[in-house]
Amino acid sequence: MDKQKILKDFEFAIKKNILALLLFGSHVKGEETGRSDVDICIVAPNCDRDELWHEILRRVNTAKYDVKIFEELPLYLKVEIMENHRIIYAKDELDLYEYFYFVRKLWKDQERRQKLSREELLRMFS
Repeated sequence: MDKQKILKDFEFAIKKNILALLLFGSHVKGEETGRSDVDICIVAPNCDRDELWHEILRRVNTAKYDVKIFEELPLYLKVEIMENHRIIYAKDELDLYEYFYFVRKLWKDQERRQKLSREELLRMFS
């Protein structure tokens, strides 16, 4: 996928002070076909998400792009995107990865809890 084309198509989001614009999914994994849409994730911790969604729906060709806002995704999808993405735009790459650090920390805690057996959970809360 052409990075410059994506930047042009999402210029409105960059102007909204987003932290990053990420490509993920089949285009990053090399599994895209002629029918694949382009998966885009907008990382926008300090933006008005309602306003951002309004702009996305108004300006983005949804037949071409499948757009997600990082902060609205379930934790397991956030981790998948953090592990398999290509940066299209980052306001500050170090800030982006620092932001991801805290999400990874949440995931590690969640992952540990999911691996506990029923008996271990009962012992913890008894």
